[in-house]
Amino acid sequence: MDQPPGSATRQRIVDAATVLFLTRGYGGTSTRDIAAAVGIKQPSLYAHFAVKSDLLLEVLLHALRPSLEESARLQADPTLSAVERLSALVSFDVRLLCSGAANRGLLAYLPEVRATGVAAQLASHQKVLHDAYRVLVAEVLAERRLDGDADRLTTSVFALVEGTVLRRVVDPELDPDATAAEVAAGALRLIGG
Repeated sequence: MDQPPGSATRQRIVDAATVLFLTRGYGGTSTRDIAAAVGIKQPSLYAHFAVKSDLLLEVLLHALRPSLEESARLQADPTLSAVERLSALVSFDVRLLCSGAANRGLLAYLPEVRATGVAAQLASHQKVLHDAYRVLVAEVLAERRLDGDADRLTTSVFALVEGTVLRRVVDPELDPDATAAEVAAGALRLIGG
């Protein structure tokens, strides 16, 4: 019997694939390897994911969904200023990128992401997050009465946050809280204040 998308088995498949893709690479990991790591038979894996590239997309989306949910929550909170919302989202994302034993953010840079067509599917989800950042950057500019190109500044802020992935390669023990505070402060300085 097929299990629903949110099932425990499906989550175990995503977790195992994440570790294997990071340690062996996408091409070096077979669906048989993933099934064995989860303790299921390969046909059971296909009940959850039709092809391996679907699993790669789910691994990437699994890392992105918390940020999308947090950005929606922050946008809906009228008690916070634009500066507070942007700082909170940047801090949340940096802590997320610093969390866990595996540096999941690296997976988006795998060459197979582009080769399998997963990049195009992932891009639409990333655009939602980028647009949330753009709204916040524009609101900070308005709130502080600053001139600035919201699109250009958003790209810079987003790059600063995503740079945490590479910082973590150099320093796997990166302190999430200290890094979040540094990056949030840097994002605000980029915008102008």
